[in-house]
Amino acid sequence: MKKGWKVFLSILLVCALLGGIAASVVTFYGKTYVRAADTAFTVLQITDVHILNNEKKDAKAFKTITAMVEATAPDMIVVTGDITSEKENFTAFKTFGSFMESLQIPWAFVYGNHEGLDIQYEPGEVLDPEKIADKQTLNDYLSSLEYCIYERGDENVDGMGNYYYNATDENGKVLMSLIMMDSNSYYPDESVGGYDCFHENQITWYENTVKSIAREVNGDETKVVPSLAFFHIPMREFVTAYDEAKGTDKLLAGRRFEGSGCSNVDDEMFETMVELGSTKGVFVGHDHMNNYSVEYQGIRLSYGLSCDHNIYVVPFRGGNLINIKEDGTFTQQRLIRHRGQSTVTIGKEF
Repeated sequence: MKKGWKVFLSILLVCALLGGIAASVVTFYGKTYVRAADTAFTVLQITDVHILNNEKKDAKAFKTITAMVEATAPDMIVVTGDITSEKENFTAFKTFGSFMESLQIPWAFVYGNHEGLDIQYEPGEVLDPEKIADKQTLNDYLSSLEYCIYERGDENVDGMGNYYYNATDENGKVLMSLIMMDSNSYYPDESVGGYDCFHENQITWYENTVKSIAREVNGDETKVVPSLAFFHIPMREFVTAYDEAKGTDKLLAGRRFEGSGCSNVDDEMFETMVELGSTKGVFVGHDHMNNYSVEYQGIRLSYGLSCDHNIYVVPFRGGNLINIKEDGTFTQQRLIRHRGQSTVTIGKEF
């Protein structure tokens, strides 16, 4: 089959996977990305890379990330969890960390449900600390990197890596706060089972952080700064929002191709976000097949595009480019790198 036909059929596949809306959000191969004049700061979200500690296979994910970075030159990269699910997690972290540092771009990280928690120990097994690490060791490693802005966060708050970063324009004006949170892993009560949710002290931390930023920037905790939240496991509202948005213009992009891996327990994080009025967008990973973005109660709920080349079969691989505007609003663009192609498809803003 000639290359031109491969490209054409690949574009048709994307249109089918996006349920008919791709024609309005996907550009053709070879189109040069140009940052919009009103965009002051860009964030590239990548998620669920799943490093295998296999140099040849892992190189595929690195090639995709490199292509997206070269195409868009983001100001920051946010990795929303599951760098690996391998037993030798520290080996994978160091491989991934070295790659990310080579890009020389500030990057943030939030933990997924796999990091450091899925290790199966054999009786009498002696673990190699250079290859296998707990979360604290991973924390220390991330904190040591030059370009990684990850922070441990308040040790009295559950999870590890609850922190924020203020995105500014070239004059130092705060445009948007980027709030990173650990969505934890598995619910501790086995009778409930499933994935964990945000704990009460994390929700309190979020509320205090939003108010603290407002005081620092605007001198008044009620004058909240617009924010975006990044974590791994989707809130239960992702399900409700999609069900209500189907067939309406509130479904902005993408589709649900698998059941949502949210918690069985409904926390109060989303309700707190709505009440405070700061967070305008939430970006998660975790569900590798899902890639939709939907408006719900004034907040945009978006899945990242999985960058997994190794474990799961996903509709397409890529990332989310988030464009923070000079007026404190934001848009998104989908970046897709198709199997067997060396270029990146760049979607229109939505």
